[in-house]
Amino acid sequence: MRIKKVKRIIAFVLFSLLIVAIPGYSFANMIEVPYYQYNYDIYNWDIPSAAGYYPYEVLSGKDLGVGNFSSPRDMFVDSNDNIYILDAGNNRIVKLNKDFKFIGEINKFTQNGKVFKFSDPSGICVDKNGVIYIADKGAKCVYVINQNGQLLRKITKPKSDLVAANKDFVPLKVAVDNAGVVYILSLGSYEGAFMFDSQNNFLGFFGSNKVVVTLQLLIDRIWKKILSKQQSASMVRYLPTESTSIDIGDDGFIYTCSNYASVSVGELKKLNFLGKNILWYKKKDQTRDFGDLPKYYGKRLEDSYFVDINVTKDGFINALDYERGRVFQYDQNANLLFIMGGKADQAGTFREPAAVESIGNTILVLDQQKATITVFKETKFGELVHRATVLYNDGKYDEARKLWEQVNKMDSNFALAHVGLGKALLRMNKYSEALEHFRLANDKEGYSEAKEVLRNDFLKRNFGVIATALVLAIIVIYVLWRRLKKQKSVDEEYTRKISKEKYPLYVMLHPFKGYEELKDEKKGSVLYATIIVLLFFVVSILHRQYTGFIFNPYRQDRINVISIFSATVVMFFFWVLSNWSVSTLTEGEGTFQEIWIFSAYALLPYIICRLLYVILSNALIMEEGMFLAFINIIGLIWLVIGMLCAIKAVHQFSFGKTVATMVASLIGIAVILFIMILVFTLFAQLFGFIQSIYNELILRM
Repeated sequence: MRIKKVKRIIAFVLFSLLIVAIPGYSFANMIEVPYYQYNYDIYNWDIPSAAGYYPYEVLSGKDLGVGNFSSPRDMFVDSNDNIYILDAGNNRIVKLNKDFKFIGEINKFTQNGKVFKFSDPSGICVDKNGVIYIADKGAKCVYVINQNGQLLRKITKPKSDLVAANKDFVPLKVAVDNAGVVYILSLGSYEGAFMFDSQNNFLGFFGSNKVVVTLQLLIDRIWKKILSKQQSASMVRYLPTESTSIDIGDDGFIYTCSNYASVSVGELKKLNFLGKNILWYKKKDQTRDFGDLPKYYGKRLEDSYFVDINVTKDGFINALDYERGRVFQYDQNANLLFIMGGKADQAGTFREPAAVESIGNTILVLDQQKATITVFKETKFGELVHRATVLYNDGKYDEARKLWEQVNKMDSNFALAHVGLGKALLRMNKYSEALEHFRLANDKEGYSEAKEVLRNDFLKRNFGVIATALVLAIIVIYVLWRRLKKQKSVDEEYTRKISKEKYPLYVMLHPFKGYEELKDEKKGSVLYATIIVLLFFVVSILHRQYTGFIFNPYRQDRINVISIFSATVVMFFFWVLSNWSVSTLTEGEGTFQEIWIFSAYALLPYIICRLLYVILSNALIMEEGMFLAFINIIGLIWLVIGMLCAIKAVHQFSFGKTVATMVASLIGIAVILFIMILVFTLFAQLFGFIQSIYNELILRM
């Protein structure tokens, strides 16, 4: 009895510990936040995610014991983790320590013993010596003051031979590096930041944005070459986008944020000493869309609008989005880590976010309208991600592996964890497991690296068997070819008859004479042609779903068969219909049935090349992608040649007339699609009108 009693006690204690431990683990690691917590998956779909940060507290001036803030514009954390708040409405600078304890305030600013006030201050910065820099848009200068509020010097519009330097000087943001060089962003300046040394000497511009090349820009350039000078002058000018904020990291690099009107990529930059961006995503010279992906809400396009940028001591980049009131955090490889905040009134959300700063990995956000500072602290999940990311970016994959495993348990959709685990497993020679993690992270480069090792290992172990099988296959094919092939005389060669079944292959191999013979002998088969068109549809599905992971841009778990059918069978039907319509006007001899047959036969080589592409894509690695590109090119060239010969033969046109007819047919397809969309839109509007009348009648009855 005693033994049973002891067992029951032990079981009760263990069960109690389990009950306590599970909620504790969940509460410590998976904190709920008062806003939608999400991230983007490998296909750029927003999905719920574990929180990396949570709003720890919201501090007003009254909470800090300094009186209410009035329109605070900017905030800065110096090298000693002291916080400076530019309280513009109260014409003061409030200084706090890292624990948000009041140190002092500067509310009196003097120049040669005379008191002056700021006009419209918008940016603040403090150098390593404690000297404070205030960018004042209204005064069109940058005030340099000491900790007592005494003006040391004033940076104004530079005198220079450069045309850009003679533009209006309206300082928006300011930053200072360890060498004492001052970087000033001026409102409306597209040439980059103004650079001044410690003696106010103008050094030039730094880090200008480039004009983003778009289709509209290329079209406008073509028109400018055609139009007169007066007409060209009246067209839209394309200028680089100005930067909206600037920060200098502990690594010495300069970070800026911008907002592009026409495209949504490359908004955040990391500039080297030459002023060139080196914040690449996945590979050199490739950037990404920072912030939220652009979305249409009705007719309004909503995109992120960055107003401030901050770099933590560990190199994490925090970008403040004014449009949606969110902070986006990235690592040094431009991987998105966390998203926090929103536009609302509860804790952790904002009305008019103005500045973002950090103390360690704690994030501070200043809200101008609410006149508060929101403090975001790491969750356990965020701490693990930060520690693992630092190790991963330093190339310490083995050390990061255990941390990534914990991250993966807490959020299996966190792609960077899978990349980190894949890298670690590669070093441990666990290539099959690494493949799975790279696939889950959509990391094609890592997947290709692991696949190459596995493939080489397979070839080494089975080289003898593979080589023997290839030799035997070549011998068997050669013997069968010799036995089946019969020597024919010249007369037999020209008088031979091709069966209906063999004509699709015959015209594929002999397009120049094959289609002419097909026209003369009238041995085309509607059945075989339709089978080829349906085969085109099936192979398109196979191409989308079963192309090797490295070369497949599609999401296999989301397939729209109707869309593929429309892009293959329906578009082929439109081609035949359009070509028949055009040829009727140009006195072509081909009937609708003949155009269907000839065009379908021309598709066959392209279908075969696509099928070969699918097969080889599962065996090749990324560096061998040129072979697949070559297969694609061969298929397209073969298709074009076959289609030219088919249309020429079916209508008995000259080569020039054939080309013109084919171009007209493509235009005809566009016209058909336009008419269909127009009719669909009209019917949709009619249906909406009838529905609104019906609803109105129901309400009145």
